[in-house]
Amino acid sequence: MLLHSPLKLLSIFAVMLLLFPLYATDSILATVPNLDVLLHDVLFMEVVQPEAIRYSFKIRPAKNFGVSFTKKYHGVEMTVAQPYHGCSPLTNAHYLAGKIVLLQRGECSFVTKSLNAEAAGALAAIITDSDVTNDQHFIDMVDDGTDRVVNIPATFLLGKDGHMIKDTLEQLGLPTAVVNIPVNITGTATHIVSQPPWTLW
Repeated sequence: MLLHSPLKLLSIFAVMLLLFPLYATDSILATVPNLDVLLHDVLFMEVVQPEAIRYSFKIRPAKNFGVSFTKKYHGVEMTVAQPYHGCSPLTNAHYLAGKIVLLQRGECSFVTKSLNAEAAGALAAIITDSDVTNDQHFIDMVDDGTDRVVNIPATFLLGKDGHMIKDTLEQLGLPTAVVNIPVNITGTATHIVSQPPWTLW
């Protein structure tokens, strides 16, 4: 059998490199500017401050309401809604313009919560599960059938993550956390991504 020439071997190797991404789709995570590319319908949010919760958190976009993130927000503030359930106009609306707002699931629809966040000028609504022990099960956030249109991104956050974020801010006496959202961790090894120690990915 004749040996392949070095040039032929290089050509074969180059073709393999070009084809490899087609078979490695599981490694694709949220990217910018193509923010619609997800891994198992999940995006990521990174808390930058306070240091005590400086981790990357999984968030799942709403299924059939709200809009996609059109840009990456870097160093934006996130604060907790008042009332936390977000089922009535937010009493701290004067403080929410240009921020991400954290709300809790329950008492009304996801659409109602998101619309109240939007009315307060929030950039996006992060709705965390009311089960503060939930550290692995995502819930599909769906439209409530009222034909109301939400014009900001709305995403679901695990209950344990939401509880730890809110509790840490309260313990430290801080009104906001600083976050990057959504975060591109394409190609980043899992052990390098700083995931919450209380959550298994």
